[in-house]
This record gives sequence, C-alpha cells and structure tokens, in this order.
Amino acid sequence: MAKRTAPSLEEIAAEVGRLFGTTEAHARKWLQQRNALLEALLLVRGKATDLIGELSGETRRQLKRRANTQMQRVQVPAGDATESTMGRKKRRLSAATRAKMRAAAKRRWAAKRKNG
Repeated sequence: MAKRTAPSLEEIAAEVGRLFGTTEAHARKWLQQRNALLEALLLVRGKATDLIGELSGETRRQLKRRANTQMQRVQVPAGDATESTMGRKKRRLSAATRAKMRAAAKRRWAAKRKNG
C-alpha cells in the first residue's frame, strides 16, 4: 500500500479557493431566487390591493390609511416598559383610591417596623 503524503500548500490553497468559489456561487443563486420571490409577492400584493379597492370603492390612499391604523392597534412595541405604554390610555386612580392605597402601605410598613 502506498504511503499518503501531506498535501502541499498550493493544493490546500486551491481547495480553499474552490470551496469559496462554490459557496459564493450558491449564495448568489439563493439571493437571485429570493429577489425573484420578493418581486412576485409584491406583484400579487399590488394586484390584491387594487382588487380590494375596486370592490370596496376605496382609493389606494384610503386603504393604506386603514391598514396602517389596524396595524398600529395590533402591534405591541418591543423594548422597555415605558415604550410599551406609548399610545395607550394612561390609567388614572381617583383621589379616594390613592388615599386607601397610601393608608394600606403605611399599615404594612408600620407592621414591618414593629416586627422588625
């Protein structure tokens, strides 16, 4: 049986170059397919919007405004808690309720200080 020799630096470089070339070709092919799919979906969406507008009697601007309004109602903003309350009605407590809550908190703290 013949002994295996270690591949030379040129052979390794050629193999790496072939792998990079193959990878690049696949990536370009996938991007072209993605772009073709995106164009087809945009075309379908445009035609669907036009048909909906014809059936409902609304213009494209009215449809877009209604769609944006519905999306704003549905979407929950990501991020910290202050961002999640944006656009929502702030809850307001009556003075009587705030007084009851303050008295209850004072009782809890007094009991905690007493127990120690």
